[in-house]
Amino acid sequence: MRKVLTGAVVCALAAVSLSGTAEAAPVFAPPAADGCGGTGYAPPGGAWGAVSQSSCGLAGSPGLKIRYTYTSRSDASPIHASAKHYTTAEGTNPGPERWTEFGAGTRGDSGLLPWGNSLAMKAIKFQSINVLGAIVDWS
Repeated sequence: MRKVLTGAVVCALAAVSLSGTAEAAPVFAPPAADGCGGTGYAPPGGAWGAVSQSSCGLAGSPGLKIRYTYTSRSDASPIHASAKHYTTAEGTNPGPERWTEFGAGTRGDSGLLPWGNSLAMKAIKFQSINVLGAIVDWS
């Protein structure tokens, strides 16, 4: 009886480990607390993905400029990005919200964009440049 139970346990463990070999759906990481970034998606075929908004607010001040960076999790998927910012860095009025497009590769950097005296959430959206989609980490 003892040998039968041991064999049954070994077979059950083998079945569990074999079932875990299938690829799981992509898991989105929570936004990074230090950079107030997050994870976005560039859908296949060139459409723009949904806006990825940070979970933390950015309290600006007159003169503040910010930078967005992104990295595609796939080396085969070049990405184009559009990042939210404001039109005026100087003074107490940051001006209207604006979106600026940048990047054309698996990594991108917006350069300095005006944020000014605004209290808002950073946000970005991504577009795949080829037929492949990609999960994209940003800050």
